[in-house]
Amino acid sequence: MVLVAAGLPVLAGCSAVGSPPGPVASSVVLRTEVPVHEPIWSEHAEALFALTGDHRIAKIDPPGRSSAPATARTTLSAPFPDVGEDLVTGAAVVYLPQPGLGHLAAVSDTDLRQLATLPAGPSPSFLALDSGSDDLLALSRDRSRVTPLDLHDNRVLPAQDVRAEPEAEVDGATRGRRIDYYLVGPGGITHYEGAPGSVHDEGKINIRAGKTATDLVKSSRLYVAERGTDRLLALDSGRGGHGLQVVAHASLGEPVRYLGVDQVRIYAATEHKLVVFTTNSFEGYHNQTFPIVTTIDFRSALRGPARNAALSGLAVGPDRVYLTLRGQPSLLSIAKPSI
Repeated sequence: MVLVAAGLPVLAGCSAVGSPPGPVASSVVLRTEVPVHEPIWSEHAEALFALTGDHRIAKIDPPGRSSAPATARTTLSAPFPDVGEDLVTGAAVVYLPQPGLGHLAAVSDTDLRQLATLPAGPSPSFLALDSGSDDLLALSRDRSRVTPLDLHDNRVLPAQDVRAEPEAEVDGATRGRRIDYYLVGPGGITHYEGAPGSVHDEGKINIRAGKTATDLVKSSRLYVAERGTDRLLALDSGRGGHGLQVVAHASLGEPVRYLGVDQVRIYAATEHKLVVFTTNSFEGYHNQTFPIVTTIDFRSALRGPARNAALSGLAVGPDRVYLTLRGQPSLLSIAKPSI
């Protein structure tokens, strides 16, 4: 099923927190037929994939890079009988967890037809990709274990008993050949690493974590929205590669709801603004301070009910950052700052 969405161009003023106004960022509001949430960018398909409220997957082909009026082509899958909490994309495939059915659905990233079902341990509900080892990580619905799936041969590897709280999520690393991931939640952040069958707890830090994102260059770096505060944190491994420590922090004035990264920047979305920082993956942080690029007031780009709708996801594409809105058929596309 193919739907057409009208693109409404707007301009959102942007400036760094505590600094003079920066350049103007080009934003486009894309109207869709149905609300979507938990978007993810696929490099292979050069499109967004997201979940809908009626158990479908939506594929959104963004318009051209111009901020002029445009249309967005949206394809919807058939409804799935069981849907988990998020999606992960691979080469020509979108992976959908199905906890009630006890497996994953492998879906074509072209026409959204289901290609196969894959095992992933008990009741897989939340997925992450450990792209270094090319393992898919499935967190069970009861948050009791993480099961890796080797994407080279779709073989289930030994699971790790984690016993986390209901709000916990898993975040995979981006480099290295060993299994490497973080379990994050209100009870803290634990780093797990090791060869299949011998994954071990590499260290824990008692930070109440909301959303997280791993650095795409420095695999030991993790960015964390601290739950219950307005702080963004950068964590890294301690001396000798063991444990976790805070290496940078920033206060945004309101809680960070979603995080995204590319190879040089961090995109932290609160309910009213998108704050862009540099990653400094190699240089580190002077005085434990994030270098800020700019702040974008994206609410000024929205009209009607969408202006007050809560965020439901963030995805980072090659040229733009995409925000979805809870219960609203709207997708906000924001140009990455050129500075």
